[in-house]
Amino acid sequence: MCDCCQSPLHKMGESSSGALEFVPAHIKVIKTIRPKYTCRHCEREGIESVVKTAKMPATVIPKSIATPSLLSQIITCKYQFGLPLYRQETLFSDIGIELSRQTMSSWMLRCAELLSPLYQRLYYLKRLFMAMKPR
Repeated sequence: MCDCCQSPLHKMGESSSGALEFVPAHIKVIKTIRPKYTCRHCEREGIESVVKTAKMPATVIPKSIATPSLLSQIITCKYQFGLPLYRQETLFSDIGIELSRQTMSSWMLRCAELLSPLYQRLYYLKRLFMAMKPR
């Protein structure tokens, strides 16, 4: 209702505003459950029973807890933002994750080995492009 004449009001438009909210990083555990199977018939007959277990899913670094997203985070923080591993160790510790800089360092070395073919290919393409570029 209008404050002046008490007539009904009509909508003539709207105004909006936005605000940024920071949601801190969170870490979740991805649990892999691998069923184990054995043969009941072989067990009853006294034959050696073989236990079969489902295969582990492929990982970037075998036998490690590192997922591609965690490795990407560590590498990005170190090389893009210049955050040394000892400071990343502290950040992880602050959110309840015990991850040593030695572990992160070995992961970095392994990633360097894994990404070396990509680096070599990009370096080759860059040199090829530069050679073709008119001066």
